[in-house]
Amino acid sequence: MQVPATLSFQNSSKNASEYSWLVDGREVSTAEHLSYTFLSSGRHIVELQAFDGAKIETITREIIVDPPSACLVEIETTMGNMIVTLDESTPRHLENFTKLIEQGFYNDLIFHRTIENFMIQGGGNEYRSGGKRFQDPAVIEEEINVDLPHYRGALAAARMPDEMNPTKASSGSQFYIVDGTNLSASKLEKIQGDKLFNYTEEQTNKYLQLGGAPQLDGEYTVFGYLLIGYDVLDRIAEAATDSYDKPLQDIIITNAKFIN
Repeated sequence: MQVPATLSFQNSSKNASEYSWLVDGREVSTAEHLSYTFLSSGRHIVELQAFDGAKIETITREIIVDPPSACLVEIETTMGNMIVTLDESTPRHLENFTKLIEQGFYNDLIFHRTIENFMIQGGGNEYRSGGKRFQDPAVIEEEINVDLPHYRGALAAARMPDEMNPTKASSGSQFYIVDGTNLSASKLEKIQGDKLFNYTEEQTNKYLQLGGAPQLDGEYTVFGYLLIGYDVLDRIAEAATDSYDKPLQDIIITNAKFIN
């Protein structure tokens, strides 16, 4: 199994009144059973301590987790954490995003534009909540790929409008994650007609299952997808905003880091 790996552990002890689950020596739960997501590869020790008065029963299990096969990034925010996977078919965007994360560029930035049932947007250097400012990166040549649709959870690069940016070049740092809406087969058919391309059966089924923002396909560069944290995406998208779609209370990216 590879990172991120979510495993369930069932308590088999009897007559216990209290429980303590530890992963690598750190208590992570006091519930009877445990569901835990491993975010780092290597050897891990899961320990259950079951208490029956003064008596303690200890059960230990070793877990081996392999490194991820793709580039994974954890985006920690004040409303919860999200994990995204980056797509290798967009090498310029992957390299740029990777470099910014290594620099700590995204730490302390906010999601400055959130629209429920559409998307959440962050990564603008001018929207830093505190700490060091970095020079804004230059724009990136587009890598628009219709094989990377705007499903719910798509990670894509923001950009300036066509009239100012006819080449559809991406912002050097700003990104958005699609919240999206539910879609019908008829709506997808209309969008295909308008855009003069056809979704595969797999893409159609995924849009109908997940929803998304297909109107953006062919217009913006998608360079990854959300793996974990759809509940966090929803909370951010549902935040109260002003007339400019900026959340009334700052939603801060506290840290962005690689998972390995």
